[in-house]
Amino acid sequence: MEDNKASQTMENVSQEQIVKNRNFFQCRYFVALMGFFTFAIFNVQVISTSVSIVAMVNNSKIKSLTNSTTNDKVSCVMNIGNTTKDLQHESKGEFDWDPQIQGYVLGAANLGFVITHMPGGLLAEMAGAKITLLSGILIASVAHVVSPFAAWAGSYYMIAVLLLRGLGHGVLPPSNFVLAANWIPRHERGMVMTFICSGICVGAIVGGMASGALCASDFLAGWPSVYYIFGSLGILLSLCYALFVYNSPSQHPRITDSERMYIIENQETDLSKKRPFTPWRAILTSVPFYAMVAGVFGNFWAAGHFLSVHPTFLGTILHFSIQENGLFSSVPFALQTVFTLLSSWMSDWLIRNDIVGLSKVRKGFNMLGCLGYSLSVFGIFMVGCDKMLSTVFSILAIGCGGFGNAGVMINAMDLSPTFIGSLVGLGSIGSTSALYIVPVVVGHLTKNEQTLEQWNKMFFISIAVVMTSGIIFCVFGSAEVQPWNFPPEENNKKKTNENGVMHKVYAYENPNYVPYFTTHL
Repeated sequence: MEDNKASQTMENVSQEQIVKNRNFFQCRYFVALMGFFTFAIFNVQVISTSVSIVAMVNNSKIKSLTNSTTNDKVSCVMNIGNTTKDLQHESKGEFDWDPQIQGYVLGAANLGFVITHMPGGLLAEMAGAKITLLSGILIASVAHVVSPFAAWAGSYYMIAVLLLRGLGHGVLPPSNFVLAANWIPRHERGMVMTFICSGICVGAIVGGMASGALCASDFLAGWPSVYYIFGSLGILLSLCYALFVYNSPSQHPRITDSERMYIIENQETDLSKKRPFTPWRAILTSVPFYAMVAGVFGNFWAAGHFLSVHPTFLGTILHFSIQENGLFSSVPFALQTVFTLLSSWMSDWLIRNDIVGLSKVRKGFNMLGCLGYSLSVFGIFMVGCDKMLSTVFSILAIGCGGFGNAGVMINAMDLSPTFIGSLVGLGSIGSTSALYIVPVVVGHLTKNEQTLEQWNKMFFISIAVVMTSGIIFCVFGSAEVQPWNFPPEENNKKKTNENGVMHKVYAYENPNYVPYFTTHL
């Protein structure tokens, strides 16, 4: 009887109530804001390590320890004259880690990130996204705080602590997607998910600029300050999750009835209920799933290139000062934020006006990002030691990653909102491995020869990887909700309209809040 009343009430939600739910101060928008901060803190911690390692390592000593036959191969020597002060700072680095060790240090966190993606998605679906997010942020942030002590103890301790930090970071993306699927109505996901993912860009901007300034200062002994400060902010964020975030609208004690019913009514299935068994066989035999993995791999490779190893290129090859390094490792992400929001708006406009289907939008924007990145990296190769032009092409390369955020990076929610945690987790086993591979490859290429020629090899490898991934997603990818997204009993029901015409269900919805965007089979 109560269920019937609830159903009747839900059906009577008026257009006025729907309009009210467009107001900014809604519980679901607070969840989105927390997701934004989660990605921001995650990326702040990642890029702060990439920038700080330039100040931590005594590169002058490293050069003297390398093979004497390569000591005369100093690339872009004409850029050294303007950075004498920074070279003096560079020589004061505390650690004599060679490029290969630096690659393992930077890659350790990325390896941990890869390992826990799958368990993180499963845990978020079974135990709840809130506790998974809270635990991941707390573990990663504590590890970030203690990283300076690990570095002073030795490189292997630093590798172990960053591996632990990566394990905490790894659960954040899949559990964040699970929480968003619980809270965000279908027709709001395009813009809201883009906003959440833009936290990555903002984190890079803040992290890079602040890290460069902190490492060049005497505050808290310089480079250790980036670990103390950003780790503490992460601990504070985990406390906010504990106090203010809930797994679903049905569990929130202060949400209005109209918003709760509005969210549930505009989801593919009621995700607050017990989730059905994950259809592993169907997922593992799905061509769109593997196309998504390939596409995300390319985007992660591009991100790993500029977040993990490009600061080293700027410092050792182009001879940027530590302040310049932090600035130019972060400011380009402002352009990526602009491209992310622009591509999100454009994709919404194209679909709402029935100009292009969702699958073509996802593929088109992803390919645009891959082409923009590849052409820009080729530009970095062409200009060589020209700091100004190299910086311009770096900004364009990073900025073009924003198109991918409206493309393949949110494709998992298109394919299966119900099993998005499992989908992101399983897919990330392959795709996020790029984050570990990139610094290791650079470490091996530059171990005995830190020269522009060796870095050019890395540029061409990156172009090949990113373009291949974009082509695979363009040919084999899809943005349709897959049949295995629905429980068998629901999937077997005939989806017909009043005239008995069958419809195909899509993940994107029109602005009139029709339950599904449909096309005739």
